[in-house]
Amino acid sequence: MFQLKRTLLTAVLTFSLAAAASAQTQTLDGVKSMPRSGISPIYSGNEVKGYILYARADKADRKNDNYHLDFFDQDLNKVSNITIQKPSGRYTLLQNSFNGTAFGLYFCNFKEGTLEIETYDTSLKKLGTKVIEDLSKGDKMMINQMVRSDGNTENTMGGLTLTPIADKGFVRNSYDGLMKGYALQMYDNNLNPKWRLTSDPKSKYYESFVIREVTDKYLVGTVLRRDGLMSKKFNSYMVAIDVNTGKKVMEAPVETSKTEQLSLSSFSFDVEKREFVAVGEYYKLDDKPFVNKSQGLYIKRFTEAGKLLGAKPYSWQKEVKAALPAEAKASMEDGFVNFTHSIVKGADGTMYIVAEQYKVVADGLGIAALALGGKASPTNGQIGNMLIFVLNPDYSLSTVKFYAKDRSKAMLPPGVGMMGAGLIGQVIKSQGDFDYQFLQRNSSNSLFNVVYINYDKEKGEATKKIVGNIAFGANGQFTLDKIDGTSTATNSFVYPAKPGYVMMVDYLKKQNQLGMKLVKLNI
Repeated sequence: MFQLKRTLLTAVLTFSLAAAASAQTQTLDGVKSMPRSGISPIYSGNEVKGYILYARADKADRKNDNYHLDFFDQDLNKVSNITIQKPSGRYTLLQNSFNGTAFGLYFCNFKEGTLEIETYDTSLKKLGTKVIEDLSKGDKMMINQMVRSDGNTENTMGGLTLTPIADKGFVRNSYDGLMKGYALQMYDNNLNPKWRLTSDPKSKYYESFVIREVTDKYLVGTVLRRDGLMSKKFNSYMVAIDVNTGKKVMEAPVETSKTEQLSLSSFSFDVEKREFVAVGEYYKLDDKPFVNKSQGLYIKRFTEAGKLLGAKPYSWQKEVKAALPAEAKASMEDGFVNFTHSIVKGADGTMYIVAEQYKVVADGLGIAALALGGKASPTNGQIGNMLIFVLNPDYSLSTVKFYAKDRSKAMLPPGVGMMGAGLIGQVIKSQGDFDYQFLQRNSSNSLFNVVYINYDKEKGEATKKIVGNIAFGANGQFTLDKIDGTSTATNSFVYPAKPGYVMMVDYLKKQNQLGMKLVKLNI
């Protein structure tokens, strides 16, 4: 998330709001398909100021399909739209994103085996096209995986992402070699190459890079390093890259002494304090991060030069357990572990860590299928409750908020059950199987909203899809709002929206119709 200057987007939206009444709803006919990735919120600072929508429409002719490309403001007024034609059955949208001055659409061309990027300004005039043909073996493996899953791009883990850099362009993250390393390529808005950064080709290690955030100065991420492709022993590294030059300004292991055994869940940059913040879990010295169960949570702070400023541990059995309500303690005893979704800091210095519980359970049908020679997974994931850890400005643990929800399932691919808990959590996230949806906040960082889905299962009744919203912030109060999102739609999604709202989307495949509406939160 980034802070925008007064760009063309600001001018366009100002004109739109002055020229049109608040729509609050939109219905589009002739929509042939609509994945979740087809809609992306547009941010100005922390707040949603609009949406970009890309969806397949009616056929242009026997060989070509039409696609909607629509730009909406924060009230769902249509600002601009165009129709794009592409050869039928070849393209799948991997991602769309916005950097403040340009939209980036990232495609996979299955027939040609290429990746393609297109950029547009806010009037939806095309700025550039880039066809990427020199794909690594790792990229091709990811494309083949998507082909086998009928173009499903939401079940892929890592790689093939397009990250917006505020007003400057986009960074494409991909694999180098046979998933041995990573490759980052920066383009400007017209898709001219700016810089490229890759893993050391002489390194004996396998590395994967996850981009965590982009600030005005840094692209911040984490690197997982291991001895081999199938190795379960990971070392976590913190990396910061100058967005203008592509030069690494920091690369360091999260472990700062030989007496530590740590994993790295999140790495971010505190713009106000000008320091890096690492959050993860700690283990016994003879344990393995991501494999054995952790002993607790930690926070570490570093200068921009990488010097350690301070470290704070939070033991599950001591500090955390003492702050948990009884219901949360019961779920810990039941074997649930925590997956960190987001970490934010309020204007008053209070830090909030948003987590969701999960665990691995045996799947009786999967075990039976394996016994008969099948390929089903003998284990599956089970998703539990929501937790918010509240830390004081001095990083002492203030309280832990617990929000119970009905358990849901996550289907795990064969072999994943042999991984450690941390990596299984990453797989569940990559498949979109966590119930957490997103966190949104206002421009002053005084109000936050965590949105999640609960599949409410009352005995004797049909399952209801409940959208939960946890609101909290500077007033110290936590409120829970629930919206009945039960629908007969083919697909239904929830997205961030302007302050005080969420956007709910229903797609009706039989009617080829897409409905969008803003729903006010009770906060």
